[in-house]
Amino acid sequence: MGAKIKAIIIDDDQLTLQGLSRTIDWQKLNVEIAGLAIDGVEGLSMIQEHQPDLILTDIYMPRMDGIAMLQSARQAGSKAEIIILSGYEDFKYAKSALKLQVADYLSKPATVPEIEAVLLETIQRIKQSNQLEQEEKELKELVKYHLPETKKQLLKGMLEPHFCQKEFFKRATKPLGLNFANQAFAAAVLEYAVPIGKAHYKSKDLLTYTYAITNILEELVSKETNVYLADVQKDKFVLLFAFPAYLRAETAKNRIKYMIKHFIAPIKDYLKLDVWVSLGSIESDAALVWRSYRKAMNALVERSSAEDTWLVADEQGADKLPASLPSKPIEHYKSLMEAVLEGRSDELAAHIARLLEALNELKATNVHYIRSVVIDLMGMLTIGLYQQGVLMEELYPDVRWYQDLERINNAQNLESWLNDTMALLCSAMANRVNHKHKKTVDYIKKYVKEHLAEDVTLDIIADKVSLTRNYLSQIFKEVTGENYNSYVTRVRMERARELMMSGKYKLYEITAMVGYKNNAYFSQQFKKHMGCNPSDYC
Repeated sequence: MGAKIKAIIIDDDQLTLQGLSRTIDWQKLNVEIAGLAIDGVEGLSMIQEHQPDLILTDIYMPRMDGIAMLQSARQAGSKAEIIILSGYEDFKYAKSALKLQVADYLSKPATVPEIEAVLLETIQRIKQSNQLEQEEKELKELVKYHLPETKKQLLKGMLEPHFCQKEFFKRATKPLGLNFANQAFAAAVLEYAVPIGKAHYKSKDLLTYTYAITNILEELVSKETNVYLADVQKDKFVLLFAFPAYLRAETAKNRIKYMIKHFIAPIKDYLKLDVWVSLGSIESDAALVWRSYRKAMNALVERSSAEDTWLVADEQGADKLPASLPSKPIEHYKSLMEAVLEGRSDELAAHIARLLEALNELKATNVHYIRSVVIDLMGMLTIGLYQQGVLMEELYPDVRWYQDLERINNAQNLESWLNDTMALLCSAMANRVNHKHKKTVDYIKKYVKEHLAEDVTLDIIADKVSLTRNYLSQIFKEVTGENYNSYVTRVRMERARELMMSGKYKLYEITAMVGYKNNAYFSQQFKKHMGCNPSDYC
């Protein structure tokens, strides 16, 4: 039945006051009478104290009339539905009542059925309003819950061509508080390495350094305006800078250089690491950030000497990645890591197969290269876990991947290791992802059931929670094991069967109530899912 609706009755006539409180079946209406008042002053006090959903009031009362009372209540923020029950028929009062958004205006004497009819209509509006308010609250909480993930997707996506033309980018910037209008942009890539002479250095220490640098950059970026940490790779960090479009390119570059020097100082001074920085081109639109990023990466990869620690990309440089990039199938690395981190076990075999195929095409069969693939993947995976607040040893305490390196001598060894290790980590992440996203899936299910008669496509829900449709689809499948569209159809068919068995509705009414516009198509779907015709129920 839901929470009780709180009501206050205000009338200077004690007979009316007591009559209303006793003759109406408030229990049946699911209404709680929070108070009775005999004039506007007392009524206003009760309204402020109880914050009722419904106010029934007379107009003409001593000390303070009903209109003055309601004006004060509205000014104080009351959103209650108002029913005026008055024998004081005066057009100017009725006009004032309309301005105060009064639900109804009844003249005394009104019969109990007349009052109950108005109450039923008003209570229905209150219920609908409360439901919408609750949905809005839940939606805001859900959007807030997903904001870090949404921001991460958006910033990383800006490094790819055409991403800013996607609907997700246009939709997600507002809830994130991002306004890229009238801005120019530049990307910078920071790369670090451990000095050769650094004592007690092991390859796995790279992960610790990456954690530390990520924390340093996140803290420093949080203190700046329009500076973002867009991506974290194994030994590289991508910073995105936005600044007023009217700023001269040279001035903008100088400002960015000053900030970057401030950012890398603790990396050099406290962590004692070597750092290289490459600044990309100045671009006039968010849709061109990817070009600045590619130019920065090109300059970093093509540097002629390790002594070149500060690089500025040529504004006219090529947009394509250079042929001199190390032959590592990075895109296959990323797709495999995303599948593991999101617990998508059903896709794991395909991603591993594509990676091995890419390695075969590169003729990367020597032992050193094969082992470097393991180091790259585990580095990316550990960083990805850390960004989600998970440590590798917490997720899977028994993993000893660095000990496995000695046993990986060819592509067959690598395939076996990938299948075993990635499956274990993927399974562990699936359990964690399912728990993390249960709240989101619960919202989706509730939304579908409450809007069955409407268009409930996943695009509409994705728009509400500021996530991409594909990401939301993955979440739903991972948690429920069922495709979203299959779920919606199943819920609609089950609801249709319930309505048929009630015997209260005609078939065309049920068809509309569960979101179908065509009776024939609905009947076809019903038979397909329920194994019988609607006529067997109706």
